[in-house]
Amino acid sequence: MDRRTACLHQANAFREKALADPEHHDQWIDEAIKWLERAMEASCHAVITMEGDCGSEAPASTIEAVAPLRRVIVRQ
Repeated sequence: MDRRTACLHQANAFREKALADPEHHDQWIDEAIKWLERAMEASCHAVITMEGDCGSEAPASTIEAVAPLRRVIVRQ
């Protein structure tokens, strides 16, 4: 199994933990995001993470500006 596939399997495992453990949902989702980022890095794609403030979304103009060049993960 290559590194990208292994990272994707880890991300999926953490997503399943998030569904099974609502009390720690955010913690498991954060871990899943880290593994997705690692999978993207293993695929030689640039990764940009953006974190919104207290429920706010990342500005659409920012996402539109970088989306054609890179994959974007937006975490709120």
